[in-house]
Amino acid sequence: MKWNNKGHEFDQIYQNIESKKAFYLFGAGDYGRQFYKAFHDEVEIKAFLDNSADKQGNNIIFAERQVPCISLKEAVVNEEVGIIVTMSQIARTDAVAQLLEEGYRKDIDFFIIEEFISVYNVYKYNKVYFSSISFLPSTACNLKCRHCLNFNPFAEKYYVRQWDSLVADVDLFFRHVDHIMLFHVSGGEPMLYSRIADLIEYINKNYGDRIDTLRTVTNGTVVPSDEICEKLSKYRIEITVDDYRDAVPQYNENFDQLIQKLEKYKIRYYINKVDSWVDLAPEKTDYSGWSREELIRHCSECNQSWQELRDGKLYSCNYAAYAVVAGIGGEQDLEETYDLRTHTKDRNKELIEFRLGFTDKGYTNFCKTCKGFKRGGISVSAALQCEVKI
Repeated sequence: MKWNNKGHEFDQIYQNIESKKAFYLFGAGDYGRQFYKAFHDEVEIKAFLDNSADKQGNNIIFAERQVPCISLKEAVVNEEVGIIVTMSQIARTDAVAQLLEEGYRKDIDFFIIEEFISVYNVYKYNKVYFSSISFLPSTACNLKCRHCLNFNPFAEKYYVRQWDSLVADVDLFFRHVDHIMLFHVSGGEPMLYSRIADLIEYINKNYGDRIDTLRTVTNGTVVPSDEICEKLSKYRIEITVDDYRDAVPQYNENFDQLIQKLEKYKIRYYINKVDSWVDLAPEKTDYSGWSREELIRHCSECNQSWQELRDGKLYSCNYAAYAVVAGIGGEQDLEETYDLRTHTKDRNKELIEFRLGFTDKGYTNFCKTCKGFKRGGISVSAALQCEVKI
């Protein structure tokens, strides 16, 4: 999205949020849990909405409280009661379409979780509250996934960051960000990074009280050492274990050993059964002939919800940033980044706007070769392996 009124892009949306006295949360999964944990004392939550018949009619227990779960048709939405969509970007695609088809208006009747938490806090308290950030110590991975969103098959070599650089970025980030719902240490395969436990320890010890959920991820094929597990067990960390066993059955034994270790050391984890990915298809796409206006519209329609923290900057699209590191994203203009080293508190709304997708240019250079996270995007089998580099 292109900035038109820097520092004031969300003025009207905040007024719409403030006009509501209560909200339903559409999505009783992971994002709903995180939002409820952070906001149940801040706003009135009437109930969870969910399309799953198994959840409807039951109470959802979060933060030691029981919250009813109902269907969308049972919700009573009006000028004083709104909906917050508490789902991940891919999961919410159908839900947002459902709301629009039912006649609900975006940013008036319903709000997206990332926008709500950031806009609410910066306007009400002048606090910078991010929904999430992606932080990569390394792109090194033991798998060779054909549709890797780090674009590792295109890269000549893996990108491994120095420890001092990682610590400097974490410190800088929390000098300017008051609170974050999800700090995500990603990869590559994080369990291959030699100091992954040290990094989790550093973040937890210094900034754990400002993070609702500190999480890392693993592809389920790497069994960490007892030393790493012992360290991780001491800190408030969640591990998402992606289940790619259908695609890489040769690692089934590793998967079982990993789960056993996480259980042994009482490390909190979630198994994420992944059947399909979105293919951004950079090797098949050429939008270089598009006008600036067409690229801005393409980027706005995608509006993917992740950004990367690296070398003192936020990168407006983490996939564009990964593509540049892999050597296929073209040049990365300064307009695609936000330099935290020059940020001041009087620009907090501007920082929030950037985190929510606004830039001076309105698109990234990678948009010219990226299909984007759009409804009806290219779905491919998860973790499909390739034998040679593209």
